[in-house]
Amino acid sequence: MHELNYFHQKYITQLVKTVKSFEVDSVSTNDVRQDIMLVREQPIKCIELIGSFEILIMKLIGTKNILQVCHDDLAVADNLLQKVQEFDAAVFDKKALTHFLYQGINEFEYSGMRFEPLVSKTVRVLFFIVISILITKAFIVPLIGLILSNSVAQDYQLLLITKTNLEEEKQRNALIQSERIESLTIMVAGMAHEINTPIGISITANSYLGDTLSMLRKSYEDQELTKSKFDHFIAEMEKSNTLVMNNLSRTAKLVKSFKEVSVDQFVDELQNIKLKPYIEQILVSLVPVTQSANIKFKLCCDNDIQASIYGGVFSQIFTNLVTNAINHAFQDKEAGIISISVKESSDNEIHFSFEDDGCGISEIDKIHIFDPFFTTKRGEGGTGLGLHILHNLVTDKLQGRVLCTSEIGAGTRFDIYFPKIIKVTD
Repeated sequence: MHELNYFHQKYITQLVKTVKSFEVDSVSTNDVRQDIMLVREQPIKCIELIGSFEILIMKLIGTKNILQVCHDDLAVADNLLQKVQEFDAAVFDKKALTHFLYQGINEFEYSGMRFEPLVSKTVRVLFFIVISILITKAFIVPLIGLILSNSVAQDYQLLLITKTNLEEEKQRNALIQSERIESLTIMVAGMAHEINTPIGISITANSYLGDTLSMLRKSYEDQELTKSKFDHFIAEMEKSNTLVMNNLSRTAKLVKSFKEVSVDQFVDELQNIKLKPYIEQILVSLVPVTQSANIKFKLCCDNDIQASIYGGVFSQIFTNLVTNAINHAFQDKEAGIISISVKESSDNEIHFSFEDDGCGISEIDKIHIFDPFFTTKRGEGGTGLGLHILHNLVTDKLQGRVLCTSEIGAGTRFDIYFPKIIKVTD
């Protein structure tokens, strides 16, 4: 416990330095958040360290407030993390955040002052008990049995937690894969319908050109070919050729965009991506879906903005946002506009904004939109997984955060922040 308190004070000192640097714009809120998490780890470890035997001893000697101090520390840390998140969402300014941070640091230091004497007393008593047990052999076997049983129980509990975490991770990956396949299935169906149109036009134009060529050949063989007939054939051939080329080019563009986007969705590899052309490719692949819903897009993004990210993950996030807007934002509208903005901040962070002019989300529903299986269309086939998976992909794969702003009748905006360069983690 002395070691925990040492690291607690060490990380508090480190947090003070970081906050001072934050005041002069030397570090970002990510650095502040990381130092708060380091301070937060110590009370968690303390709570995990204290078993039933230690609790019994602390109750007997009057030092059970150690646990309360740890819980108080956790509450302060969680409150500071919430304040940092609210600052990132522009709820208040840097001056207010700095005030909250210094106030939290004072509370951390006060907890340390309360913690140290309680720990010293507990350690002294435990040491005395151990010595007494060694001297009094009659208590050695029961004590060892108690310690071993406590250790075995903790190991078993840790094993159960690990097993549960692995099962949850497996289920989450299965849900993400299922959502990807469902999204791709919708794109395939729409793409097939979209491609049929230009191909059908090309076939019709080519057939007409063949009939015209047969008529020209007959006129030539019957020696009835006049200059006017020949000129007419040339004109029709030029029009048909232009029609065929334009529609085949359109088909090739659709297939190319669909191929690149669909392959990316199943390949989790870091890619150095120029965001504007990549978003434009995704939009082309989604034309069959958005065109039928009569949705128009406005894209605001500099040509030179690029990031080292998982392209497939970004594509899946974008597709989920579009699908969610079609199913919910524009369900009662004949047309809609989606505005997309991409900006690069000074601290090498990308800000991706996705805003629709749809019906909006109620305050009650907005609280739960990222919860798994929450949907307002349960009876219409909704699974409630789209935004939940989006939230997991943003926080896990893109190492970022997502915020939602919405009002009934005023549309919905999703703000996604992620680092320009994703760090590979084991």
